[in-house]
Parts: sequence; structure tokens; C-alpha cells
Amino acid sequence: MILPWTKLIPTAISLVEVAGSVLSSNQKEKARLAKINDFDMETLAKRIEVLESNELKQAELIKEMAQQNLILIKNAENNYKLAIIGFITALIAIVLLFILFVVKL
Repeated sequence: MILPWTKLIPTAISLVEVAGSVLSSNQKEKARLAKINDFDMETLAKRIEVLESNELKQAELIKEMAQQNLILIKNAENNYKLAIIGFITALIAIVLLFILFVVKL
């Protein structure tokens, strides 16, 4: 089976975009929190909320990457099976050709 590159490439692009947005949001939030020197309960609660949000984004990104890997693995398995079938078919053809050549002599 041929790899569905038309489906994989847009998904890969969206994965890169999501990863970039997660990274930029982490950097922005880190810079904002670095400016705050006091650690009162409200600030800590906001930081925990940001961390939980980023964790959910990362989990979604990992899920999408795992789905892409699963598609690639299934396609690789199918290609392997096709290669084995082609190899066996070629061997049978060579043996039959040899037999026909010997019989004709």
C-alpha cells in the first residue's frame, strides 16, 4: 500500500504549528511570570492553571503524533507483505522458466 502523503503532510504541518504554539505560549507565560517576584496564592493558582493547560496541549500533540506513527507502521507492514509476495512470485517465475527451458532442450 502506498503511503498517503496527501493526508500525512497536512497533518504533520498542523502538528508543527501546534508544537510551535505550545512552545511560544510557554515562553510568553514564563517571561510574564518571571517579571512577577511575589508568590501569593493567586499567582500560584494562575501558574498551576497555565501548567495544566500546557499539559493538555502536549497530551493532544502526543496523541496526534502517535496516530501518525500508527498509520506509518500499518503502511510499512503492508509494504513488507507486498514485497514478500513479489519476491515469492519472482522466485516461482524463475523456477518455472528454468523448468520450461530444461524441458525444451
